[in-house]
Amino acid sequence: MAKKETDDLMYNRILLAANLYYKNHFSQQEIAKRLNVSRPWVSKLLSKALELGIVKITIDSPLSGDSDLEEALQQKYNLQKVVVIDRDDAYKDYVAQAAANYFISVIKPNDTIAVGWGNAVSRFINELMPMQLPDTNVIPLAGSFGTTFETLPNYSALKLAERIQGNAGVLHAPAFCSSKEEYKALSQNENTLSVLSKAENADLVINGIGSFHSSFLTRHHILSDESIKELKQYDAVGDFALQFLSKDGNAINTELTQNLIKADVFKIADHARCVIAIAEGLEKSEIIHAVLSRHLVTAFFTDKETALSLL
Repeated sequence: MAKKETDDLMYNRILLAANLYYKNHFSQQEIAKRLNVSRPWVSKLLSKALELGIVKITIDSPLSGDSDLEEALQQKYNLQKVVVIDRDDAYKDYVAQAAANYFISVIKPNDTIAVGWGNAVSRFINELMPMQLPDTNVIPLAGSFGTTFETLPNYSALKLAERIQGNAGVLHAPAFCSSKEEYKALSQNENTLSVLSKAENADLVINGIGSFHSSFLTRHHILSDESIKELKQYDAVGDFALQFLSKDGNAINTELTQNLIKADVFKIADHARCVIAIAEGLEKSEIIHAVLSRHLVTAFFTDKETALSLL
C-alpha cells in the first residue's frame, strides 16, 4: 500500500494537496498558503500523488486508440508505433492528427524528411501544428504527376517545409517516364540524383499506401486502365511510394516500373529512423499487409475496421 511507504503526516499532506488541486481547483500558490509550505513543495506533493497512484489521469480523446489492436499489430508486424482510431464522420482527420502528433514527438532539429503525396499526406500536413525547425530539409519521394497540384510530391514537400519552417528540395522530373530513353536521361540528371539520394537517406518518411481500388494514382487517372491491367497480371495489389508490390510483399518488375523516377523504399527502410504510413479502408488491406510484412514502415496509423482486417 502507498500509505505504508510514506509516513502518515506526509501521506495526509499529499492527499490534501491532491484534493485541493484536482477537486477544488485551488492554485498551487493557494495550497502553499493553506499548508504553510512553499509552492515548489506543493508541486512535489502533487508529483508524489501521481507517483503513488493517489491521482490517476485519463485523457478521453478520439486519438486515444484501441490499445489491444495496436499491440496486436505491433507484435505481428514488428512496428515501433501503431495507432488505431474508431470510425466516425471525422476518423480520417483523427488518423492524420495522430500521425502528426507522433511526427512531432520523433522529429529532430537537423532531420531530412522525405514526404509522399495524396489525401492522407495532405491531411497530415494540415493537422500538423506549426514548428520552427530551420535546419530541417524536406524532400519529395518521387517526381511529379502533372495533376492536382495540392497533392503532388513537390507541393507536399513545399507545404511540409513551410509548416515546420524548414528547407524544401524540389525534383524537376516526372514520376512516369514515357520511354527508356527519357528515363535514362532524367534519372542521371544532377537534380534527380541529388534529390533521390537525399530521400533514400532521409531520417523521417511520411506517406500513404495506395491500392488499385482507391489510390491517388487511379482516382486521378495517372495510371491508365492498361497499366493497371499489366500490373495486376504480375500480381501487384498496390504501391508504397510507387513501389508496386504483390500481396506477399514481392517487388513487381515491369516495363512501367523500370521507368519510374522515385526513391527506393527498400533503401529508405534500411536507413530511416522512422517511416510513418497512414492508410485506411478495407480495400487497402492486401497492400497494407504487403508493406508492413516487408518492414518498409516503422509507424502505422489507421482505423479500427482496417486494423481488424490485418489480424
